[in-house]
Amino acid sequence: MIRPLATKIAVKRIASEKQTSGGIILQSSEEPDRAEVLALGPDVNQVEIGDQVLLNWNGAMKSGEEGVFVVDIEHVVLIYGDE
Repeated sequence: MIRPLATKIAVKRIASEKQTSGGIILQSSEEPDRAEVLALGPDVNQVEIGDQVLLNWNGAMKSGEEGVFVVDIEHVVLIYGDE
């Protein structure tokens, strides 16, 4: 279990994929990388666990768990809505 400190959040990258009419899945280089918020530091109130966010990945650090990164909340650029 990861417990970020202070203003850090743990996220997992969501791969952007497109599917052709024939069912072939393609990695999309045109879509921005989204990440899902997995855990929050105690000083974070801008996002919630489960939110999908766009990050400035330059500040991301690998956590040691498969596909999980830790970033400061200041690296969150936007939160995707359900609309």
